[in-house]
Amino acid sequence: MKTQESVSTLESYINLVLGLPLAYGDIIFRGQPKKGDLLPSIARGKQRTNMELEEKERLRQVFLLGSPHIPHDMLDETRKGHRLDLMVLAQHFGLHTRLLDWSSNPLVALWFACADRDPKPDVYVYCLETADLVDKDIYTNDPFEIENTRIVEPRLNNPRIIAQQGLFTLHKYSKTGYVPLEKNRDIKKRLHEILIPENKRKPILQDLSQLGVNERTIMPDLAGLCRYLNWQRNQ
Repeated sequence: MKTQESVSTLESYINLVLGLPLAYGDIIFRGQPKKGDLLPSIARGKQRTNMELEEKERLRQVFLLGSPHIPHDMLDETRKGHRLDLMVLAQHFGLHTRLLDWSSNPLVALWFACADRDPKPDVYVYCLETADLVDKDIYTNDPFEIENTRIVEPRLNNPRIIAQQGLFTLHKYSKTGYVPLEKNRDIKKRLHEILIPENKRKPILQDLSQLGVNERTIMPDLAGLCRYLNWQRNQ
């Protein structure tokens, strides 16, 4: 880990992000309610043997059983990037995959950290320097065949991805399982950690909402609007 800092206000967070000492290009951001453990959902909990075979089978089942709910162009198995597009779509609807969510917007990541439903813990934003990690050819390759963990810029075909300025890390699976990013020797030197104390989360959320970053704008659908109105009523 390159730097580990703590902030207590939105202003101090913005100043810290703008002042990060960079050696590896631009930055992407991830907010979460716990320290470290930067793993995709498929790898959380006990990792098993043959996990990659399970992943491929689950994605195949999504394709077969979910076809009425999948956009028509994604049903063309000969289309470049078919498997990755299907993986991104399935992740959006809750399937455990080898993708881990990030955003190019630091305010979006801060909102995700502070808005977590658990009222108790401190929360974290992770900043990842991106140079040489973005795989610009991923849509011509098989996401299960990557040689190293890489950053993926998805097609902007989903309102939430657009609103959240979303990206993913696509994680490599090895015989020993998935390695958390904070322990990956090629990536950990590019990571910065920012802690937000539990008692500072509510005022930061209020300030973010004043700047137009809230559930209504981050989740641009009826569910997001209703959750935003519930949150607003309880302030």
